[in-house]
Amino acid sequence: MKRLVVVLCIAAVPWVVLSSCGRNRKAGSMEAVTGRVPLGEVILADSLPVKVPVADGCGRVRIGKQPGVPVVAEFDPGICDLLYAEIGGVGEEANIRFNQIVMPGGGTDGPFGRSIEYDLVRRGTYRLVIGESLMAGEPWGGEFMLELWLGCKVPYTVGRNYFVNNSYTADRLPAATITTQGEFDAVFGKAPVMGALPTPVDFDTQYVIALIEPMTDEAVRFQVESLVKIGDKVILTYDREVGDRRSYFVRPMLMLVVDRAYWGRVEMVTR
Repeated sequence: MKRLVVVLCIAAVPWVVLSSCGRNRKAGSMEAVTGRVPLGEVILADSLPVKVPVADGCGRVRIGKQPGVPVVAEFDPGICDLLYAEIGGVGEEANIRFNQIVMPGGGTDGPFGRSIEYDLVRRGTYRLVIGESLMAGEPWGGEFMLELWLGCKVPYTVGRNYFVNNSYTADRLPAATITTQGEFDAVFGKAPVMGALPTPVDFDTQYVIALIEPMTDEAVRFQVESLVKIGDKVILTYDREVGDRRSYFVRPMLMLVVDRAYWGRVEMVTR
């Protein structure tokens, strides 16, 4: 039997984001999110089906596959509810893909391509069946890399009806997180409008993720694509759209209110 090389990712801490089950449900850019997770120690394994060990939300396994013989990889997401998985280390011509994901209890979904972004709604052991497409190409054999990342949903509330204080002079916050009322009041002022009060923040149980840009006369709009926790990182992926110029200047800002149960080191990724 071939020796399997298992590469564990070394990161550190909890995780992040999403909702109902379905392979078409996207958490955001897989490359943008998973590219923030560092790699680490190499472990050896020699058993089939492949049991993928996950350290701090990440597991990488190099597997030898025989032509025409599917490979089954098992993992237990624990409390995580989001899967990113990718097949790598092979050429474009290689006939290999994720044929199915098998849920605890026996339900299945698929086929997929060489990557999956999938919501995990059940607790227990999942299986990824990796093989050829019977409709495109000859049986394929060789070594490939299975990479997977597991995360948890990060609920958030968009902070509304605030403005950046005129006394704020830094081009950006020194850190993306605000953890106390004093820090918050030094940056933001309330801007209530009729029928809509500023979003409440309880710093005993919550913290704020804030993105503030330099003054501009352009109409800048931020749209959150995903908020994901992998290892010790909370990864905010967002779109930034620029509209017409206006007759006044403002500081574009985005504020998210997050429960402290999802605390992590914040990284921001623009799509």
